[in-house]
Amino acid sequence: MRSKPWLVLVALGLLAIAAAGVVQLPASQQHALLKALQSLLVWLPVLYGVVALSYGGRYWRWRLLLGRLGIGSTNWPDLLGWFRGFALTATPAKVGELSRVQLLHEQLGYPRLPLVHVFVTERCADVIAVALLLLVLTPAQVLGRFPALSSPWLLGIALLAGSAVVLASSSRPRRWLAGRWQHWRHHLPSGDLARAMVPAALISVLVWANEALVLWLLVHLLAPAAITIPAAVAIYLLSGTAGMASSLPGGIGVNEAATVLLLGQQGVPAGIALPIAVLRRLITLWSMVALAAAIGVLPLPAGSQLRRDS
Repeated sequence: MRSKPWLVLVALGLLAIAAAGVVQLPASQQHALLKALQSLLVWLPVLYGVVALSYGGRYWRWRLLLGRLGIGSTNWPDLLGWFRGFALTATPAKVGELSRVQLLHEQLGYPRLPLVHVFVTERCADVIAVALLLLVLTPAQVLGRFPALSSPWLLGIALLAGSAVVLASSSRPRRWLAGRWQHWRHHLPSGDLARAMVPAALISVLVWANEALVLWLLVHLLAPAAITIPAAVAIYLLSGTAGMASSLPGGIGVNEAATVLLLGQQGVPAGIALPIAVLRRLITLWSMVALAAAIGVLPLPAGSQLRRDS
């Protein structure tokens, strides 16, 4: 099977962006980062063990969803094909997810449309997991984003609900909606995936909470003031959300800045918080991008093609 040189080039470009962000740090902060790296060598197996558990959970969710559709099985080609797609998941607007669909279709013969449905289901599970964790860990901040249900709001909701009922009772809008549904229904996930949403969301909760332990460990090892595990999970999720909202590759810069700001609110000095933020990103994202890019140049084992039509 032919390798994908453009996949490696794009992944290396993303790594170059991450390296440029480190190079542009002031000399004192670069020195602090290098010193932190030296002190963390002993702990790297533990930190990457946490990351491995998180990616193991993601693969568990992947196989759960594909298994509901009867596609593929848990084997070495499937694992390699799934993981090598992470070389592009840091691209803006999740272009990498669409590339993964095409790669898995070409390399393993998985049909395209069910793969799109699975990726959409995974993202929905992630959103549900992040919302649940933030609602539990930072209820005041989350609920404070919603306006109070005052009389004008209640009246507006009642008017919208009433308008929907009136339109649904009319034959012409009902026929139009039925036509739109028939047109789009084949693009929507199947009932099997909808029923798998609950276990997928629970797995996502475990994945995100577990991966935040990398941030907690880094603060515990490098900062003079420790933070609690719930605080680490909340900071991890809030900074990740800020990075995704920026639409930058991997949320680079925005994610780190949000992490420094939130760690500062926990009493961690900025001079230490910035190396922690950079190290956390190197461990949880950029090193995984590099590994996926390296695996991307390797051919899958012979005979792994499913030869299924899309």
